Amino acid sequence: MPGYVSFTQTWHNKPYPAINPTRPELNAAGKFVVITGGGSGIGKAIAVAFAQAGATTVAFLGRQLDKLESSAAEITSSAKNSDIKVLFESSDLSKRENVDASAAALVRKANGAKINIFVNCAGVMPEVGPVNGYNELVLRHGFELSLIAPFNAVQSFAPFLAADAHIYNISSGLAHIKPVPGVWVYSATKAAIAKMFDYLQEEHPEWHIVQIQPGVISTGLNSHLGVASEDEPELVGQFTVWLASPEAEFLKGKFVWVNWDVDELKLRADEIKNSWLLRILLNGVVM
Repeated sequence: MPGYVSFTQTWHNKPYPAINPTRPELNAAGKFVVITGGGSGIGKAIAVAFAQAGATTVAFLGRQLDKLESSAAEITSSAKNSDIKVLFESSDLSKRENVDASAAALVRKANGAKINIFVNCAGVMPEVGPVNGYNELVLRHGFELSLIAPFNAVQSFAPFLAADAHIYNISSGLAHIKPVPGVWVYSATKAAIAKMFDYLQEEHPEWHIVQIQPGVISTGLNSHLGVASEDEPELVGQFTVWLASPEAEFLKGKFVWVNWDVDELKLRADEIKNSWLLRILLNGVVM
């Protein structure tokens, strides 16, 4: 794991028994799960894992209808329960009215059920380049696409969330690690989105919000940059299912990396829960 410092002694790049979605302790029976950006990559891996965990309904949004259809077939075939509902809507998250309509449609197809688990996973990769000399119009476009999509998702889906809903923001370690040349716009937007979800948790203590670094995975978002996968997408999928279980209750309001070992995290549950550990802060000045 070059360049990374692990919070746990053990570092994972692929799934392992403790996060296996077929574990009885991770059973998602009765859960209605919604994922933005669930038509491919990381979002699809999360959807598959919840289907394997026995979720009653798995729904997702995306732009490309062909990818949504093929993903729905894959999720259905991997499901623990043959009667699972797999729903999808083609949606442009940058347009609020479009997201409103998609949210209402998914809930209607789910017979008006409340959403138990909501995953913000859709993302874009703004044009790379140094701060000095970066094009202002490109910057404005990158910020708008990156920030408006999760903002719209929160606004549109919040009315349909269960009172004790779990919300997961698929973020990036770039929101808090030292600067990586060229990707400052992406890093800045990820930091801003993370702060938005911090505020959402503060405003809604009844919800359970966790922010996630999903590993280093080559997807349609970053493949053009030559990013090589270091982690299997199934790792983030199964880790997210574990996060939704009672075993991970102590991580409410925290920022976690999927590579960290869950058994080692559980050994420090009280310390993590009752401190400012795993929060984005000014090092040495906790306030």
